[in-house]
Amino acid sequence: MRTYSIDQLDEKDIAAVNARLLDLKLQAGLEGVYRLPVPEHMLSRIQTEHLEECGPYCLALEVGGGGIHMELLVRGIGRISCECVAFAPEPLRNYMIQYLEDMLTELGITF
Repeated sequence: MRTYSIDQLDEKDIAAVNARLLDLKLQAGLEGVYRLPVPEHMLSRIQTEHLEECGPYCLALEVGGGGIHMELLVRGIGRISCECVAFAPEPLRNYMIQYLEDMLTELGITF
């Protein structure tokens, strides 16, 4: 799996990230796992076509174990397996990495 990871975070940092993501109501149902929404304007053509049936789309983020790990696979919440599930293209990867890094900076977490 392709992922973007930031490790060596202390327990205080992990707690702050979890709290922020819970405040944003991004939990995925498993403790420490969240869904980061993909902006609609960054979806591929097929994802846009499948939005009603398969969407909304997200990237999975796991928080814990001293780090955060963002899968770079765009998944639809409405359907597990479909041709619209695909790895994030470079512009989306860059956008989501920046989103995550901006959140850490806002929380005062250095990495």
